[in-house]
Amino acid sequence: MIKAVIFDFFSVLAIRDAGPFRKAYFPNDNEKNRQNQLALEQLGRGDISYNDYIDKLAELGEVDRETVLKYTEDYHANEELLSYIRTRLKPKYKLGIISNAGEDWVLKILGKDKQLFDDVVLSYEHGIIKPDPEIYEMSLSNLGVKAEECVFVDDILTYCQGAERVGMNTVWYQSFEQMKKELEALITPVSDN
Repeated sequence: MIKAVIFDFFSVLAIRDAGPFRKAYFPNDNEKNRQNQLALEQLGRGDISYNDYIDKLAELGEVDRETVLKYTEDYHANEELLSYIRTRLKPKYKLGIISNAGEDWVLKILGKDKQLFDDVVLSYEHGIIKPDPEIYEMSLSNLGVKAEECVFVDDILTYCQGAERVGMNTVWYQSFEQMKKELEALITPVSDN
């Protein structure tokens, strides 16, 4: 039975994308949002470069590139995932964070949402980085759970494999919807019907 879910921080709980820029500069402009979506699809297909995409956002927002980059290059909280954690996971599971971080970006980016987590293990505080088994074991000990009672979620496959080596269940994060589906499969008890 799963008792805890531990998340990576960067590119899982904290993400970079153009969403905050769009919300700030053209939140209700359907035509500009359509043009942005087309440019995003072109970027995804390799038809335009990342720099071309940033230029397109600057044009749509009627600002310079540097303004766009302040939004797209900086990490911000993954609100979709945090909402899921608040409503689905926090009431039932112990929650943790393991991050290879050079300083405490967790508080800076999550603010009061850091309180959702029962344990935060940051590599710079302990001199250990993922995928060293010791960093996973430290989090398990802090949360008071066994490895098989935990799910570890990370966007880097190597770090998931490190967690698996200590006996944790894992989800390789590629998108919120994919992660949610795989996590739900692990945490939802199978009925005996």
